[in-house]
Amino acid sequence: MPRPSTWSKDHLGALLLLALGAAVLALGIGYHIGSLNHMGAGFIPVVLGVLLMAVGAVIGITAAPAGREMTNPLPGHDSGAHHGPEWRGWGCILGAVLAFVVIGDHGGLLPATFASVFVAALGDRQSTVKASALLAATLTLFCLVVFHFGLKLQLPLFQWV
Repeated sequence: MPRPSTWSKDHLGALLLLALGAAVLALGIGYHIGSLNHMGAGFIPVVLGVLLMAVGAVIGITAAPAGREMTNPLPGHDSGAHHGPEWRGWGCILGAVLAFVVIGDHGGLLPATFASVFVAALGDRQSTVKASALLAATLTLFCLVVFHFGLKLQLPLFQWV
């Protein structure tokens, strides 16, 4: 890792992920971990803490020094430099969570998944309605296969309440 004077925001984000991962890992070890067949209360926090630390390490290692960040990663796209808070993104992410809760309770797993992914995808300034709908349909199909058929999740696929 470079000297602190050449750290970029990616380096600082990597340090935050490492610190958060270490804290989650330390708290998770305090509980019974168990095994893959008989998971204890600390199993998931320990795994998530290790994964957070791994992601933080990869981001920290691959981050460019301050002043050398890539400003225009793809030709024909803007650099992503917007002034002020990203209210659209924030609103769409929060709206997606709210949509999943409300529609999941009243409409079932598949409509909730579709609505949640669709609303979240609209938070991207470069996403179109068509692309968002295609992404939502694809992830809804994936959700059906994994959670309903694979894991036998008890949430109904459709319900009209």
